[in-house]
Amino acid sequence: MDIVSILIIAGIVLLCLLPVLFRSFRSFDKGADDIEARSPEVAKAIREARKQIDRGKGRYGP
Repeated sequence: MDIVSILIIAGIVLLCLLPVLFRSFRSFDKGADDIEARSPEVAKAIREARKQIDRGKGRYGP
């Protein structure tokens, strides 16, 4: 295989993985929406955790 073929295959694989990556980011928001009616405090905590993750501050982060 030459380099062009490898790049094409890598691009196709990346395009196939994009929905999976976006779904994982969406899961926090969807979980918060589902829990909102039952427990607003938990939904607020989930949203706050999502904001911290977006800022690069995870559980073990800075």
